[in-house]
Amino acid sequence: QAFVNIMRGCDNFCSYCIVPFVQGREYSRPLVDIIEEVKKLADDGVCEVTFLGQNVNSYGKGLNPRPALADLLASAAEIEGVKRLKFVTSHPKDLTPALIEALKIPKVCPYLHLPAQSGSDRILRAMNRGYTREHYLDLLARAREAVPDLAIASDFIVGFPGETDEDYK
Repeated sequence: QAFVNIMRGCDNFCSYCIVPFVQGREYSRPLVDIIEEVKKLADDGVCEVTFLGQNVNSYGKGLNPRPALADLLASAAEIEGVKRLKFVTSHPKDLTPALIEALKIPKVCPYLHLPAQSGSDRILRAMNRGYTREHYLDLLARAREAVPDLAIASDFIVGFPGETDEDYK
């Protein structure tokens, strides 16, 4: 098993997060470099690769031409010796239909880590998350429609400043 960084930084500026200030703006590694690294790992016996990034869904930003995470998954799935592919962490506002379709690739594990952070639209706005509760639930429905046995993990912040009991519920 190996972890491969595909991008660094973040452009989301969620109100509670310091990542954009510490790691800087998003930048992606060229697809060809990542594929070469995965080939070397597979040659060394690695059969499971997890692609890492603060927001892997925006992979490709700054590259020309701009590949998407779905393209990277499809390319990595062609590598002999690779049996399983994973990716973390996804941001709901950047989860595309193409990435949902890529979850169907046989070597891509049927797992999606999609942090909701809150179920309250008011709190999501205060967090500067860029999506609504309804949009998040729609994404889950589309992902489950594409991959019925999809495992979904999430993160929630409880007690966000200004959160009421109604927001929590």
